[in-house]
Amino acid sequence: MSDLLLAFSNSLTALALCIVVGFVCRRKFILTDVHTSGLAELLVKVAMPSTVFISLMRPFSNELMIESLLTFFITGFIYIIGGYVGLIVSKLMKATNGERECWQFGIAFGNVGFMGIPVVMAVFGEAGLIYVSMAAASFSLLSFTLGVRMFDKAPKGIHILGLLKNSPAIPATAVGFLFFLTGLRLPSPLEGGIEIISGMTTPLSMILIGAILAKQKLKESLTDLRVLPPTFVKLVFVPLAVFFVLQFFIENRLMLSVIVTLMAMPPAAATAIFAERYEGDAVAAAKFVVVPTILCVVTVPLIAILF
Repeated sequence: MSDLLLAFSNSLTALALCIVVGFVCRRKFILTDVHTSGLAELLVKVAMPSTVFISLMRPFSNELMIESLLTFFITGFIYIIGGYVGLIVSKLMKATNGERECWQFGIAFGNVGFMGIPVVMAVFGEAGLIYVSMAAASFSLLSFTLGVRMFDKAPKGIHILGLLKNSPAIPATAVGFLFFLTGLRLPSPLEGGIEIISGMTTPLSMILIGAILAKQKLKESLTDLRVLPPTFVKLVFVPLAVFFVLQFFIENRLMLSVIVTLMAMPPAAATAIFAERYEGDAVAAAKFVVVPTILCVVTVPLIAILF
């Protein structure tokens, strides 16, 4: 247990350093809104799909194939249940419509990409990335369809081309999984180049999170006690509930640990993005992203000790 805690502490400390770099660079105007917007596009449309693709370049086995598909469907089911949990929390808290939208979405959809991939990579190594890739594909599919519908003024139609354009991780997962099933591999120079690009995901995502935090009024966010109950539900209740249920069904401890760790991630940055885009409560959404993102540095290692 002490070794696991030490591994988490060391890994999260390294990731926290990248966050601090992004925070300082944004506050010193080394990074501006133009830069962060471009970095986000680079991360979502190039680096993360590369990481997803490379994670699937593994020798085929029936067991791993079944576990990968199970991860896709299990995490998808958890996202859906999380939406209902968020709705219940909102009703208990007598939330406004704006709070209900962001709490429901944020509890359902954690930061699987920006934080999930780096944390799993740092703590569990490349062996855990295949499970993250399937969880990320499920996240992309559901967040841009079911998740968007949680915002009252969002369009209710589903546009496949728009979904693929906004979520390059989905086609990257599909192509990578095809390579995994067939045993195909890219020529060594191409695969090596994609692997180098995928290496940007961890530091770039953490620097970007730091830059995003630097734009927020941290004092105002941290002193708003109203955001604490949904934060507790997202960071503590959901991952513990997932662990206590799934431990009876999943024998592979790595697979279980990765899924629980992903469910312990703070609300996705898309919570604030969608709130802004669809005329929701952008302030409440920003608070619900900032506070859990800061507190997860403490809660994730504590959750790790339990499993």
